[in-house]
Amino acid sequence: MIYQLEIDDRDETGKAVLAFIRQMAVTNKAIKPPVALNQPELAERPFGTMKGSFTLAPDFTEPLDDLKDYM
Repeated sequence: MIYQLEIDDRDETGKAVLAFIRQMAVTNKAIKPPVALNQPELAERPFGTMKGSFTLAPDFTEPLDDLKDYM
């Protein structure tokens, strides 16, 4: 049987799993070492890309009419 796993190596658990598989591949020739997929890195979004997309109403901080009975 052949299994294909996708392992995220950006966290400690993923790194430990990959290290384990690599060690198994060294000691057992039937196991192939892991191969990285050619996927683009996830880039961090820069701050301010949505600036100006949202506006607040001038009375945003005023109490809502629906809640006047409770105030």
